[in-house]
Amino acid sequence: MKRSLAYKIVGIAVVVLWVLVIAELARRTHYISKEEEFARIEEGTAQGNSEQWMDIMLKGKKAGYAVNRVRKVDGRYEVNERIFLIVTLMGSTKKILSSTRAELDDEFHVTGFTFSLSSELINFRVSGRIEGDELSLRMGEGDEGEVKRIRLPAKPMINAGVSCYLRSRELSVGNSFSLPLFDPISMTTNPALIKVVGKEEITINGEVYNAFRLEMEVLGRPLTFWLDEGGNSLREEGFMGFTLVRTTPEKALAGLDSSARADFYEISSITVERKLKSPREASYLAVRLDPLPASIPVDGSRQIAEAGVLKVIKERPPFAASYDIPYRGGDRKLMPYVMPEPFLQSEDEEILSIAREIVEGTAEPYKAAKMLMEWVFESLEKTPLVSVPDARQVLRQRKGDCNEHATLLTALLRAVGIPARMATGLIYKDGSFYYHAWNEAYLNRWISMDATLNQMPADATHIKLVDGGIDKQIQIIAMIGNLSLTILDYL
Repeated sequence: MKRSLAYKIVGIAVVVLWVLVIAELARRTHYISKEEEFARIEEGTAQGNSEQWMDIMLKGKKAGYAVNRVRKVDGRYEVNERIFLIVTLMGSTKKILSSTRAELDDEFHVTGFTFSLSSELINFRVSGRIEGDELSLRMGEGDEGEVKRIRLPAKPMINAGVSCYLRSRELSVGNSFSLPLFDPISMTTNPALIKVVGKEEITINGEVYNAFRLEMEVLGRPLTFWLDEGGNSLREEGFMGFTLVRTTPEKALAGLDSSARADFYEISSITVERKLKSPREASYLAVRLDPLPASIPVDGSRQIAEAGVLKVIKERPPFAASYDIPYRGGDRKLMPYVMPEPFLQSEDEEILSIAREIVEGTAEPYKAAKMLMEWVFESLEKTPLVSVPDARQVLRQRKGDCNEHATLLTALLRAVGIPARMATGLIYKDGSFYYHAWNEAYLNRWISMDATLNQMPADATHIKLVDGGIDKQIQIIAMIGNLSLTILDYL
C-alpha cells in the first residue's frame, strides 16, 4: 500500500485542495514514451527489490496509474513512486504527474526525499532532508528555492515508503500499526492508524487471492485496502470513488482516455433542493449542515452557530480601520497575518513592487485592500488549475482559479502591511454548493473579500469551513463527500 494513495490523490485533485500541481504534458505519446523509459529502469528482481503497478479508477473509468519501486542498498531503502492521473475539473481535462523519490533508514523512516507535481504550466517541487528532529525543506529549485525548517514530533514516514514497512511486518487479523506520515504538500505530519480487520478472497483480473483486508483513517477519511500474503497491494478503495487495482506495466500504460469523465468539481459539490435567486447579492443565509463540523469558525458576527443552524451575515459598513498601513498595532495575534509563509512570499521583491504600485501610496486599509482585490480580479485569467498555489508563480503566470486568486491577494495584502488570511469553504452556484477559496482582511475586524468574484465583502453564500494556509485547508478532506446541507432561509 502506498500510504493511502487515495489520500495523495485528494491532495492532487482537491485543493479543490486544490492540491493538488503542476507543465502541461505536451503530448500523450511523448509522455508515455517517458514512462516506458522509466519502466525499463532497474529491470530484474534483485533481493530486497520490488515493483508494484496499480490502475487508478474513478467512477468505473480508468483515470491513471501508479508505479512504486523499492531498491535495497546497504541495508537502507530507495523508493521511487510515480502517479499519472487524468481528471476533469470544471469541464477542463487536466493531466497530472506526481513523482516521489525517498531514502529510508532500516526502520523505514524517511531520511530524505524529493517530491514533484506537475500539470499544465505549473510545476511544484519540494525536497527535504532530516537530521535529528529537524526537517530542512527546500521548495522550488536553484536560487529561488525557499528554505524552511520544521521541528518534527517524531521520526516520520512518507507515503511511498509505507509499502516497505508493511511487507516487513507480520500481517495477522487484529494487528494494528500507528504511523506518523509526513505530507510534503501541506508540510504536516499526521498520525495514521492501520488495522488488519479480516482475511478474505478477492479476485483481481481473473485471479483469486487470499488477501488481508486493512482499514486506515487519515485526517478523518476511512480507507480500505487489500494486501496479498506477501504484503503487496491488490486493491485500495478510498476518497470519493477512487479505486486502485493491481495491474501490469503493459496494462497500466494503456487504455487511458480523457473523454467522458466525471467532473471532479461536480462530484465534490453539495446539491440542495432550495434554489437561490441572485445569490451574489445575498446578505443573509441560514443553513443546516449535517454534520456541523466542530472546527467550523464562528465569530459571533459574520458566522453564528445556534442549535445546529449556521447563520451567515454579510458584513455591513463602516469598514474604516483605526490604523494606517502598514499595520503596527500591538495585537500579537495579528502579527502572523502580516508575515510571509511558504507559498505566500509577501517579502518577495516582485510582489512588494507590484503591491506598492497598485496602492499608489494609499495609507487607508480599506481603500488599499479594495484596490488590490480589483487588480487581482482584473489581472488573472479565470481558468481551473490543478496546483499548489504559489503567490510568486501566480503573479508571473497571471492565471488560475479561486485558489490562485486568494493566494496572490493574501501575499499582496501582507506586502503593504494589511493583516490578511485565506478562507476555504463553500459557495452557492446553480443549485449546489461548491468548494471555494477567498480572503479576509483585518480592518478592526475580519472583512471577507473574494478576488475571483470582485466582492468586498463577499456575499452570504460564502460558508467558511476553515481559515489559514494549506496546512489548515487540509482539514476539509474529512468533510468532502460527508456533508449534507439544507437551506433554511436567505435574504
